[in-house]
Amino acid sequence: MHISNIILPLLTLSVTTPLTASAAHINPHHKKSLAAQHELPKQVKRENVLAGTHKNKVKRLVKKKKRATCQVKFNATSIVTAPSTASETASLTNVGNWANATSTATDSNSASSSSTQQQQQPSSTTSAAAQATTSSTSSSGWFKVEEWSGNSFFDHVNFWEWNDPTHGTVDYLNRGDAWNSGLISINSNNRAVLAVDTTQQVSGGRKSVRVHGNRIFTGGLVLFDAYHMPTGCGTWPAWWQNGPNWPEGGEIDILEGVNSFGQNQVSLHTGNGCSMPNTMNNNQIGQLTTGGFDSYNCASYATSNQGCGVRDEKTQNAYGAGFNSIGGGVYAMRWSKAGITVWFFPRNAIPSDINNDEPNPSSWGTPMAHFPSDNCNPYQFFYDNFNIINTSLCGDWAGADSVWNYAGYAGQDQSCAAQTGYSTCSDYVLNSGSSFSEAYWEVSYVKYFNSTTEV
Repeated sequence: MHISNIILPLLTLSVTTPLTASAAHINPHHKKSLAAQHELPKQVKRENVLAGTHKNKVKRLVKKKKRATCQVKFNATSIVTAPSTASETASLTNVGNWANATSTATDSNSASSSSTQQQQQPSSTTSAAAQATTSSTSSSGWFKVEEWSGNSFFDHVNFWEWNDPTHGTVDYLNRGDAWNSGLISINSNNRAVLAVDTTQQVSGGRKSVRVHGNRIFTGGLVLFDAYHMPTGCGTWPAWWQNGPNWPEGGEIDILEGVNSFGQNQVSLHTGNGCSMPNTMNNNQIGQLTTGGFDSYNCASYATSNQGCGVRDEKTQNAYGAGFNSIGGGVYAMRWSKAGITVWFFPRNAIPSDINNDEPNPSSWGTPMAHFPSDNCNPYQFFYDNFNIINTSLCGDWAGADSVWNYAGYAGQDQSCAAQTGYSTCSDYVLNSGSSFSEAYWEVSYVKYFNSTTEV
C-alpha cells in the first residue's frame, strides 16, 4: 500500500508452502493431506526468515501479508498427475496458451529456480487463431472465449474448502454447504451472490466462500462486473489470480483491500527477476506504493512479499462502500505483450464496447494501474493463471494489530478498533455476525477475451 510520510510496524508474515495447482478441479482426496504438507521443512525455514524481519519495527510497507495459495494438485479429471518436467523458453507469443479448464500439474518441489524462470508447456494445442473462428468475434480484435453469468455462473468455478492460507478467522465452505447455507445464490436480478454468514456468535471461524475459476489462461483480457463487494471492518475481499508454484507462476491482485478502506490496490507478486521502470507512475492513475523494500521490485521473496503495488487515491468509488453506493462497475485486466494493465469503470461510465462484447482497451484512456513489460516478461513471470473471488476475514493483513488499530490510510479515517469497540479483529468477527450484512459479492459476470495480435 502507498504510505506517505507514515511509519507503520512491520506485520508478521507467515508463509505456507504453496502446493501446485491451477484450480480446474480440486481433488477431494488431498483434503486430509494438506495439513501435513503445510508443515514441510521449507515452510519452517521461510517462516524463520520472515519472522526475523518482524523485529524491525520501523519499516514502511505495501501490505505485508502472505498469500501462498496452498493450492491443490489437479488435472481436468481431478486425477493427480506425475510431476511434469516439460518447460519451454518464455516468449511473447500466445499460440496455444489458452487451455479449456486444463493445465499441467506439477510437483510442489519442482518449481523452477528464481534465476532460471521458465514458462510451463502450454496445456492446449488450440491456437488463438483457431479459437477466433469458433468464438464470438469482435471488431476490436478481442474475441470472447468464456462467460460466467446467470444460472450457470457457479458451473465455472470450484470451491476452496481447506484452511485459509492467509490465516483468517474464516471457514470456507464447499459448494453444497455454501448453497444450503444460503451463502451462494443467483438473485432475482440473475446475478451471483457470494456472502458471509451473519450468525451472531460463532467459534473457530465465520463461514465464507472462496471460488477458483476453471479456466486456466496465459495472457488475455478479463472483465469483472460487480454491483456490490464486501466491505466493513474485518473483511478482506479480493478478485485476483495466480498460477502454479507460487510465486513462480505469478499473482495479480486486481481488486483488493481490507476493513473500511475506500481505495483499491493493484499488486503483482512474482519470482525473482521482475521489476518496474522508474517512470511507471507517468502512465497510470494510481501511484506505486512505498515500502520497506525496493518498490520497483515485484519479487515476493526478495521483498518479504511486498511485491510491487499501485494504490489509486484519485478514482472515487472504486472500492468498498463507495463502490457499492454507485452500483459498482466493471474492472478490466489486460495481460498482453505490453504488460499487465487494470482499468475501472463506474456503473454510469462503462464503455459501450464493453457492453457490446467488443472491448477496445486502446480507447479506454489512462488505466488505474499499468505494469509495463520493459523489465518483466509477462509470459515468463506469469503463466497458467486462474481467477479467484473470495472474502477472507481478519488474517495476515486485515487482522494485523497495526492495521486493526490504524486510521488515516487508504481512505479509512477511523481505526476498526475505534469503530467496533473490539481490540482484536478475531474477537469482532466471532462475536458480531450482524455486522457482516454488507460482506457479500453481487456479480453480474466474468468474461474472458483473447486476441491474435495483442497477447
